[in-house]
Amino acid sequence: MSPSPEITAARIIAWVSAGAALVGPFVWWVHSIARHAPADPWPEEIDHAVRAREAVPLCVNCLCSQDDHPWFCPHCGYPAGEYVTMMPYLQIFAVGEVFRRGVIGPPEKGFALKAFFVLYSISELSVFAPIYWFWMVRKARGKPICQARKVDLEFTEVA
Repeated sequence: MSPSPEITAARIIAWVSAGAALVGPFVWWVHSIARHAPADPWPEEIDHAVRAREAVPLCVNCLCSQDDHPWFCPHCGYPAGEYVTMMPYLQIFAVGEVFRRGVIGPPEKGFALKAFFVLYSISELSVFAPIYWFWMVRKARGKPICQARKVDLEFTEVA
């Protein structure tokens, strides 16, 4: 026996109302934060210096200059090009770096990053996610797969 159209419509209205009741306060909160946030935190001269044609891009991982290496940092190998995450082949390396951060290095102190790694591993790794979680738990206990390699940068003064 199928439900009557009135019951189905009532259920839909109830679900939409519940969704609006849950999402509405969140939208109001985000809007109030955006309304009181400063428009631009940078001074105008820094904004012009960053956007200048002669500005040298930096690696987001090690802050090494990226002069002639458009896809990977020559110092640390991190995928650091402007559009690396938009190129299908190179995006694999960026996703790999995200997952590597979850199992290598010192344990994270916050809960949000761990929750992100768990949820992201479910969406990307699917069947292999429990294996990844095992290595995440080992890292949280202070036994990561390996230690992160840190090579010290050598700075030279420019006249």
